[in-house]
Amino acid sequence: MENSWLQRLMNGPGSPLVPHVSAENTPRGTTSQELDLFLASSMAQLDVQQRETVLEELHGIRNSENPESNPASVDLWLQLLNTHLQSIKRGTVYETAEAIDRTYVTSRKFRMMFLRANRYDSQAAAAQMIKFLELKRSIFGQEKLTRKITLADLNVDDKKYLESGAAQISTKRDRSGRAIFLVFPSLRSEETTAEVETVLRARYYVLMNMMESEEHQRNGIILIYFGALASHRNQHASNSGLLWDLPVFYAGLHCCFNSLAAYILISVAVLRLPFAMRPRMRVHYGSCTDCLYKLSSFGIPKEAILNDSNEPDLMDHLQWYRHRQELELTYVSDSDTDMQSLASTHTIIPRPGDVLFGPGSRKNEGNILMRNLVLTVLTEYNESTKRDKMQLTKTIIDEITKKGGRFLKQNEDTKEWEEANHTEASRKIAHTFRNIRRPSRAKNKS
Repeated sequence: MENSWLQRLMNGPGSPLVPHVSAENTPRGTTSQELDLFLASSMAQLDVQQRETVLEELHGIRNSENPESNPASVDLWLQLLNTHLQSIKRGTVYETAEAIDRTYVTSRKFRMMFLRANRYDSQAAAAQMIKFLELKRSIFGQEKLTRKITLADLNVDDKKYLESGAAQISTKRDRSGRAIFLVFPSLRSEETTAEVETVLRARYYVLMNMMESEEHQRNGIILIYFGALASHRNQHASNSGLLWDLPVFYAGLHCCFNSLAAYILISVAVLRLPFAMRPRMRVHYGSCTDCLYKLSSFGIPKEAILNDSNEPDLMDHLQWYRHRQELELTYVSDSDTDMQSLASTHTIIPRPGDVLFGPGSRKNEGNILMRNLVLTVLTEYNESTKRDKMQLTKTIIDEITKKGGRFLKQNEDTKEWEEANHTEASRKIAHTFRNIRRPSRAKNKS
């Protein structure tokens, strides 16, 4: 690749946000294989264990243990993060933010986002925190540097872009239950100029909204740039800048194109990718059907991207947008440190692997799994002490959560789904044990 077009791009001029190339000046001899080889070379630089981890996470088959189960480790990571920040913050935007509102940059919740995004690498987290603050200041201004960004901070064009559905959260998950962030370049409003700053602010808003959930922080998300729909000419030129400096762990990144010229344009974004992300990037070239088929091999169902008419599902997106508007009407605090107050009211959509409380849930996949796990240890449970029964119950909970499942109950007042706590989940499993044992005892008596 020494004389390749990609290599010349890497060494050439250009803004990190705006490509200096377009479909018109893309060299005719460029092939899609060149980009594939470039991404493959990034994977080749990983050791065997790292490659295995990346491939499993890419295909949605890896169920990682929770590294935060040991509080001492978390405290150590936070201490190391603070040490790294103290050594590199001088003269940076971090000091500016610290002077404006020290609680913002020292908040445990805020710092944990960066640790999780960097898989608990404290040094990388410290560096990303400064880059994040630089990005935030550049697109929102210094007066909003230590504030939580809400819809009120977006201008008219930003909101039009947001309402268009060009950047949205899928209501479906991938095979392992991870959230999916969708970018549809063809959906941007014709009334919107879609300048780079508009795109960045809107995507920032959606992604940081996703990061209000600790589940998304820990498990990571899947990013899909779906450019395989019929769309405006040169749609991709104004859709650069995917905000790599946000505290987001991308477990997988997929770019889909039905135009070879557009396929090549993504090479600019690939070259701007942090090295750690390159092995997780996959670029798919072909028709809409071809791209959907390729994504399915990574555990991403077609319905997570398009509806039955092969169109983006704007109804769900607009419902999400209205929900955010309603939430922010009652949101008073300016601080990102209070983001969990919004996260607690974030709409939860049950997925197949969840264990649901209440009637009519027996046929849900998560409930079936729980029942099968109970049946597996039923004899042992019946003969166990109270302490051992509690341990068996915990084992079942761990097995379900390891597969991405949650224990969900409906709020009696709002009727919205919310996560049950550990005690409630334990009671649910104990109740299942009792229900299974009753028919058995009745049968034995007869």
